[in-house]
Amino acid sequence: MDIAYRLIMYLLMANVGYMMFSLFQKGFKNYSGYISQLFFLLCLMIVMIARDVSGGMAISVSLGGIGLLVLLPMYLQRQIDVLMAENRFAEIEPYARWKAHIAWTDLNHHLHELAVLAEKFGENIAQLELEMRSMLHRGEPFDGVTRVFLGLIHFNNRNFSGLIDDLRLPEQDFSQQSFEELLYLVRAYLETTRYDEAVAAQLALEKAMHTGDDYSPEKRANLVISRMIFFAFLGWNKEFDDLIESGEEGIDSLPVSLKDFWWGVCRFNSGDYEAGANKMAGIISAADKDGDENSEAWLPFMRKRYFSLVENRDFFDRKVLSHLRELYAQNSEIFELVIHEDIRQREILVEAPANASSILSWLVMIVSVILIVTRNIEDIVTLIDLGANSSYLVKQGEYFRLFTYQFIHIGWTHLLMNLVALKFFGPPIERILGWPLYLAAFFLSGIAGGLAAVYTGQPLSAGASAAVLGLLSIAIVFEVFRVKGSEALARRNNFSTLLFILVINLIIGAVEKGVDNSAHLGGLLGGAILAVLMLPLLKSSALKKLAGYAAVAVLVGIAGFSGWQMSDLAGKGFYPRSLREFAEVSNASATFSLQLPVGWQIDPEENKALSLDVVGPFRERVSVLVGLNREPIEKVLNEYVAQRTQEIEITDEITLKSRRGPELLNQLGSDTYRVRWLIGAGGGPLSVVDYLVFKDDVLFLIRFFIGTEADTAYENLMEKAVASFRLLPAKE
Repeated sequence: MDIAYRLIMYLLMANVGYMMFSLFQKGFKNYSGYISQLFFLLCLMIVMIARDVSGGMAISVSLGGIGLLVLLPMYLQRQIDVLMAENRFAEIEPYARWKAHIAWTDLNHHLHELAVLAEKFGENIAQLELEMRSMLHRGEPFDGVTRVFLGLIHFNNRNFSGLIDDLRLPEQDFSQQSFEELLYLVRAYLETTRYDEAVAAQLALEKAMHTGDDYSPEKRANLVISRMIFFAFLGWNKEFDDLIESGEEGIDSLPVSLKDFWWGVCRFNSGDYEAGANKMAGIISAADKDGDENSEAWLPFMRKRYFSLVENRDFFDRKVLSHLRELYAQNSEIFELVIHEDIRQREILVEAPANASSILSWLVMIVSVILIVTRNIEDIVTLIDLGANSSYLVKQGEYFRLFTYQFIHIGWTHLLMNLVALKFFGPPIERILGWPLYLAAFFLSGIAGGLAAVYTGQPLSAGASAAVLGLLSIAIVFEVFRVKGSEALARRNNFSTLLFILVINLIIGAVEKGVDNSAHLGGLLGGAILAVLMLPLLKSSALKKLAGYAAVAVLVGIAGFSGWQMSDLAGKGFYPRSLREFAEVSNASATFSLQLPVGWQIDPEENKALSLDVVGPFRERVSVLVGLNREPIEKVLNEYVAQRTQEIEITDEITLKSRRGPELLNQLGSDTYRVRWLIGAGGGPLSVVDYLVFKDDVLFLIRFFIGTEADTAYENLMEKAVASFRLLPAKE
């Protein structure tokens, strides 16, 4: 599967996985069937990537599954919402039925049962209300859906007393009600002149705005419109005017005539009867003359409201106005604080610039793109030269690799997934920590991941995944401990998203070649430890500032040491050019021996009487075969080259890119020939260098398998091994 297809598949998996985590947070019991459906789809997508199914086929199947299980239920729910808003309850049933059949949740089946009742008793509202009430007492979230149905029925029929009776939870605080229920309750209390309860419900509604996962524009629009109507009913002129002038999107989207009418209601209810009545009358008169469709939709409501207020003016003045003024005196300061808190919460969402995160993303991207475009980053010699992490080399003292490997990425998918993750939750972490601690957390998490890879013996690893997952771990710790400033994480549904990004990265580590899961886990652990250590620092600005200075000093020291050591060792030559220590290696029966670098290990499965296989630290392989030969050298060489060429050409997984030789190597003694093969394979380049040594009636075949195009980097090693090859005397 091509990289573009794999990237699309990972993005599609992101959508499915995010939905699973979101549903799990809402309650596994009520959504277990739907979660199982999505889990099956996610597993199918993982299997298609792992088995390298055709990209077009994999994406088609994935899109089909997402369309069926995700998009279609969303479309059906939108249609249900529209029909409910338009009081067309009898038409909901087909949409609810299909949604229940497609997305297997108890809640969807409950919704379908309600829709069946709405269809059956749509013409008899009183009977419909009774049937709906019989569906209550099933527990949440089922009762919540039923109450919303009842609330809509009552609201559309202007039965506000019935709405309160059915929606208000007995002996429960308003904070126990859902946001949607509070919207209806506030309006119902206002319409029934139960102003004290309206104040309590509106305060609960203001707080409910900032709880839960939903912070959509629609939810905010509902809040500010409810706030506007609340201020108008209670005659709070200053608060009403401030809200109208605030530029809130929910208010600005209302028709000007409707806002002006509510201005008149507010003035009237504040005791300025003449100004209020004149404004309302003027709006109604203008709407009658203009014949505007939008105004005509509101005219019946406007007329009814206007005449009701004017006709009951004396009663309002004697019995209601004084109570509204008492409520204002008691609650205006409370509402001022609540609105200021709302503004503060909104400012959290308006993200300040995260310069360090942006610069870091650009730096990683630019360096990685340049290397991917200009160098073969699947070549082990190239990776070693660029500073990739290596268990073998770090243990040899090349510590700079724990820092430099974070700027190298093995392929576009690897890079893009890290950049997306870094862009998503890097900025919120930077705003909490400040740029010095943020950069320190990033690189130290990466170093922790690098050490984990060294501990588990990874030959080569590269990329910022460990650092990114360290930030992810920090984000999770901060959200769990409710660190100051972590509201931005919670507000963006991050907890489920963070967990999902973690799982996706681990899946990529299991599926993609060259991606190291041990580094991922090390980065996660390192990030968690750093987060716990930083928790006390974040409680004091002085300690945080001091820690920031220390972090800068540490980073400068790490970067400076890494640059110096890399430059110094590059001048001497990196592995394998730097190899100096060799040891003699012999086969099982001690028939022959040759010298190979210290640390190369004999493969016990291939250690036989006339053969030997030795494996290097980067999965290089040396294979030695010994046999009798009485054929002419030229004939043997021609037959060998022809046979090897045919073997490569008939193997589907590899392609022959070039061949050089046979060439005679006089410096290694008479009758030593070399054939070089450059092979293209799925895991990157592969050089096979064959040495054929003819000695008397014996043929020695020494084959080197190296994951690089630059086989010349191993030339000294190979020639030393071939030159040292010797038959051992037979044991007595």
